[in-house]
Amino acid sequence: MKSFLTQLRHPANARSSSYGDAKPDIVSRLPFELHVLILPYLGEAGVDSGLSVCRSWRRIWLSEEIWPKLARQWYPGLEEYIRMSIVDDGQDAGDMFRKALHKIQRRRSGRFTSALHYDMCVESDQFFTMSKGVPTSEGGVHAYSDVDGLEPSFGKHYPRFMIYKNGRTAWWPEAYVLPYFAIVDDLRTRKRRAYLFPNRQGETHGFRTAMGDKLFIMARGRTLHAWHLELDLHRSTEVSEDIVRCITEGETALIITKYAEIFLWRFGQEPQHIDVTGCYEKGLLGTAQLHEFIPGHYISHNPGSRLLHSGTLLDFIISPTEENVFFIITFTSNPLRELRVEEIRDGKRIKTYSLERSKWSDLIIEPVDFTNLRWEKVDSYGGYCLMQAIFQTPEDSNPATIREPSCRSLGGNLVSVCFNIYTKTFTIPHYHQKEIHSHQSVYQIWNSRICVSDANSLRGFILSHQPCAGTSPRHDDSRSTPFYTTVPNKRNGLLKRQRVPLEEDESGMELIGADFALDPSPQPHRPPVNSTNVDPPLVPGVRRLVGDDDFMLLVVGESYTAWSFGNEIPADGGRSLWRNLVR
Repeated sequence: MKSFLTQLRHPANARSSSYGDAKPDIVSRLPFELHVLILPYLGEAGVDSGLSVCRSWRRIWLSEEIWPKLARQWYPGLEEYIRMSIVDDGQDAGDMFRKALHKIQRRRSGRFTSALHYDMCVESDQFFTMSKGVPTSEGGVHAYSDVDGLEPSFGKHYPRFMIYKNGRTAWWPEAYVLPYFAIVDDLRTRKRRAYLFPNRQGETHGFRTAMGDKLFIMARGRTLHAWHLELDLHRSTEVSEDIVRCITEGETALIITKYAEIFLWRFGQEPQHIDVTGCYEKGLLGTAQLHEFIPGHYISHNPGSRLLHSGTLLDFIISPTEENVFFIITFTSNPLRELRVEEIRDGKRIKTYSLERSKWSDLIIEPVDFTNLRWEKVDSYGGYCLMQAIFQTPEDSNPATIREPSCRSLGGNLVSVCFNIYTKTFTIPHYHQKEIHSHQSVYQIWNSRICVSDANSLRGFILSHQPCAGTSPRHDDSRSTPFYTTVPNKRNGLLKRQRVPLEEDESGMELIGADFALDPSPQPHRPPVNSTNVDPPLVPGVRRLVGDDDFMLLVVGESYTAWSFGNEIPADGGRSLWRNLVR
């Protein structure tokens, strides 16, 4: 049945037939009960392809009797996320599942629609257009000449990439000299917004920053300024203590103060103090120090907080679908070593979810020590990575005790502890790729895949791998890993995808079982987006790998390469530059 449906894949340039155009095909005439039994075995990619074959298949497969079962089996939390995201009766939950499934498969395949290599700069930028929607009196910047220290006579600038969220990048033209001046670039609209902290009174240190899908935040002392990225509005608020951390999701922000007090703030409203009694013992709060599991290799660019008197690690997650709901994450030090997630709803703690070390000791090889706590989204439907650690597998260890039968014997071992805010469950995926263990490697976990880029390899390719534990299918070692590079697109000035052959000895990386490989290096003679010529991105500097269903970015020093997996960025005059290619 699976091979039969694969042969029926609908051509990308053909029109879907209407219900009256043709007689029902053999699949549509199957009893409904058989559809329910067959589809889970067809697999995610097969169902995604089948939904493009004809409308009758789509009508059956996206019915309320089928799609929730597929969502629960393949993507725990997606069903709950979809139902909570419905805001009016006109939205179809089955079609929302179809779109989510297609996005996931598109990213997993590596078949990007377009790519862009960009050098973060202000003087010669021609790609992004400056927005003047926010008045200068409210922190909006309309011209770079208005910012002291950005004059051409100031000399070379040292930009620093900071945050990626929802198709936007936030970076600092002068991260150390001007930490109160930030730029937010929107990859979907090519619009640039620049912000200065209002009335900073000459202060140059102590600024806290956060960005979500709707708000960009800068805070210092007891004052917080927020700019709405969709409405171009500015609002500010104050709390009773110095602010040490901000977290934002939607139009909501959590404000954490010097002595671990929490305020919940909605854009344009007054902050609400939250009673955290029973969650943790309040005290002086500091930043959890980045722990070096490997010399020179840092685990996180977004460390959580630490209660200095007790050593308890502390972090927070805001629900993206429910108002006044957030989660407090704590990890206690010896001897308990317990990870807890407290659910806070309408200002009150309603439930605690815990993972004691004794419950995961059989899944984690000692001596692995999680000395850092921070959250990072690992999918778009409620999954968050809370903790990670990397270690080398002992040479004398028994591989059968640490790997699934489908895992190959590799040296690097990444252990992630994840939590889904909709299913309220913990998972501990393992990844065994030798590239993870390099001092110069960066990686991102997204949709149960890990993308890894190793600067020590010959060309720094990006590889996508499945986890090596849990319910993941066995690697298909007979399948050739698709390798994609980029070539100039003369029609629109960006870069388009091209598949090329690649031998394993050319890359210096483990290709067997990988979903795909990407070449992040600019091709010879290809012009960058900016007018200035630049070296390929594989140069010493800060490296980050970030993204979501729509984009993936590899940041190296003062530049980044972005791959779009959708039709996202409009060209001048409203035409789309990032067009969907034939699947």
